[in-house]
Amino acid sequence: GELLGDLDWHEQNHFAKQTYVKQGLEMTTGIISGSPQGRKRAVYIISDGKFDDNGMIAKELADLHATGAEVFGIVVRRFAQHTKADEEAEATLKPLTSDPNDGHFINIDMDHMASVDGPLSTICDPTAPFGKYISAGG
Repeated sequence: GELLGDLDWHEQNHFAKQTYVKQGLEMTTGIISGSPQGRKRAVYIISDGKFDDNGMIAKELADLHATGAEVFGIVVRRFAQHTKADEEAEATLKPLTSDPNDGHFINIDMDHMASVDGPLSTICDPTAPFGKYISAGG
């Protein structure tokens, strides 16, 4: 739906040189903190580049994790092969995810991101890489 439309827009309008996550973490924490207790909380941080404010987000990241949310990271790359930029994005995004980091992170191409078996379509599927964490008890 709407998120897939945003991905299409981003693919057509790829022009930013920097990526900042601090304000997004703050806003997400505020939204999640206001949600009813007992509700599953999952956050997808999606990026196509390294975070330029990565060294300035320790408090915001700790606050987000304190909500109990499962934090997932997705690097969306433009090409099938990994580039140096994709690897730099991975290096700044993966440490932000919940434990285990390897289970809460993927680096995928744009086509797979929007596919029927991609992480957006399988968020609640207990057999999917991210879905197994979200559908787990707790």
